[in-house]
Amino acid sequence: MRVASLFALIASALVLTGCVGFDDDSGDATSSLKPVLTNTASNDQAANTAPLGIWRGGMTMLVMTTRNATGNKEPWFGAKRASDPTAARLVMYPPSKSLLASVNPVSTPGWSVAGVSALPGDEPATSLAAQAEGRDVIVYVHGYNETFDSAATSYAKLVDGIKFSGVPVLFSWPSRAALLDYVTDKDSAMWSRDALEDTLTALANDPKVGRINLIAHSMGSMVMMEALRSMSDRMGASLPNHFGAIVLANPDVDLDLFRRQMKRLSSLSSKMTVIVSKNDRALEISTKLAGGVPRVGSGDSEELQKTGVKVVDASDFGSGFINHDIFMSREEVRAVVARAIENADQ
Repeated sequence: MRVASLFALIASALVLTGCVGFDDDSGDATSSLKPVLTNTASNDQAANTAPLGIWRGGMTMLVMTTRNATGNKEPWFGAKRASDPTAARLVMYPPSKSLLASVNPVSTPGWSVAGVSALPGDEPATSLAAQAEGRDVIVYVHGYNETFDSAATSYAKLVDGIKFSGVPVLFSWPSRAALLDYVTDKDSAMWSRDALEDTLTALANDPKVGRINLIAHSMGSMVMMEALRSMSDRMGASLPNHFGAIVLANPDVDLDLFRRQMKRLSSLSSKMTVIVSKNDRALEISTKLAGGVPRVGSGDSEELQKTGVKVVDASDFGSGFINHDIFMSREEVRAVVARAIENADQ
């Protein structure tokens, strides 16, 4: 025990002081980009040079955020509203598999943010779309009670879990990441819908961008639906041509509002998959806060199917108390997302 503890202490000190990098022969996925990023210059270089999508050393995703920038330190984006959206490249490191990491008490057990670099250009949405040219994309909108880092790491886990070969795009709005700030989060989510609409419009209008897949979780589904409804007013019958799969996971959306939205978005119904869970405790609380109005994510499958969407009931896959993010954590539910993307055009 004493020897193991001493080794762990020494290993941790070496990592913290930057004296130890990753051995290329260790089998660690992070070994192709070393040492670990520790300063702004390295962050910018890595974010600009690492290939988009999944690569041997980790993952690079594009980001559009309405959060405030915090400067050259972690977290790069905070919980306040920014005056203008920011487009960026975000490098993620996967969980380390090295022996050193296994004895390092400060090592991260999951994906972690390694570096962020803002994209150049006066039009963030256009700049982001240009980066995605030649590839299919998935745009992910996170839900309530999320920090920038928690949304990014959860999304990285999902992209890796479904082995998506295109470009992951994270849309992050300024959630306060506090359980008691539900109402404030809802306001900030809706405040961000124009920025999401601009992002989706730029991707749809760029002829070099491939198929656009959409995933929204919880309160993010409300933002996604409102952005799509606004786009449908402008783009009309051409709207479905730009999108592949549209997945709403445990959507925190008023059921009556969803029915009305789907009347306007009926052309997208065949592309849309809704994941529901009757034992979602977070949506139970949301229902109470909404005066008892049911939420789509915990609604009746047969009723939802009347809107034309595909419905997947994941109630049997929940194993925890909250059961609000099982599409991230359960392989069976992630497979639903993967199949929706694969079969979007069939």
